Amino acid sequence: MIDGMDFEEFDQHVQSLRAREARSGFEEIEDFKVIEGLTASAEDVAAAERALGATLPEQYKAFMRRYGGGQFGFLDLLPIPTAGSAQHVDDVVSVSQAEFPDGSFVAVAPVGTGDYWYFPVLDRRCSDEVWFHYHDADDPMLEAPDFLNFAARRGTQP
Repeated sequence: MIDGMDFEEFDQHVQSLRAREARSGFEEIEDFKVIEGLTASAEDVAAAERALGATLPEQYKAFMRRYGGGQFGFLDLLPIPTAGSAQHVDDVVSVSQAEFPDGSFVAVAPVGTGDYWYFPVLDRRCSDEVWFHYHDADDPMLEAPDFLNFAARRGTQP
């Protein structure tokens, strides 16, 4: 178990999401994936950490190797750039460097309003917590205590 929710419990949320997909008929729509699965290798994750200048949370790294970025249910996760493939237009490295050039945050998912859910970075290490900050408000809000709780709440629940 890592920080509250383990992958066994999380996998139950994923099975529920996949069951809803099957009942809805979405799997029959070409190019629609409830779980897009833009997975990253351990080497891709290490390269992203070097580019970001920060260590990513263990839970997030495991998630990206296991499930990957892209569409994840009701959530659009920024993928980790992968070696040997064309860089995704919006990935965790490019968005984080553009939106947070001082390296204080690592963006993990767009909200859809021009804002992002992110990990705060302190001493070159990302927090396990996922936060949200409205561009026109002063106070960031804690979204989830860790990445699996965030992905379960935002990705598997409408």
